[in-house]
Amino acid sequence: MSRESNNVVDDAGVVRNGYDYELQVWVEDYIVLDCGHPQRMRPGCCMAGELAGQDIRALAGVQDRS
Repeated sequence: MSRESNNVVDDAGVVRNGYDYELQVWVEDYIVLDCGHPQRMRPGCCMAGELAGQDIRALAGVQDRS
C-alpha cells in the first residue's frame, strides 16, 4: 500500500502536513505520525517509531523546502 502526499509546507520550508523525505516520516499539523509497526519491531525499524508525537520544527535534520 502507498500513500499519496499532498504536502503543505510553511514559509520556513518545513512540512506542516505531508511527508518529510529527510527524516522519512509522515507529518500532520507539524507532529510526526506513528509508523504503525508492532511494538516488537520498533527498535531500529524506522524514524517514525522513534519520533512519533514530536513537533517536527524542533527536530534536527528536517527537509528544507524553502
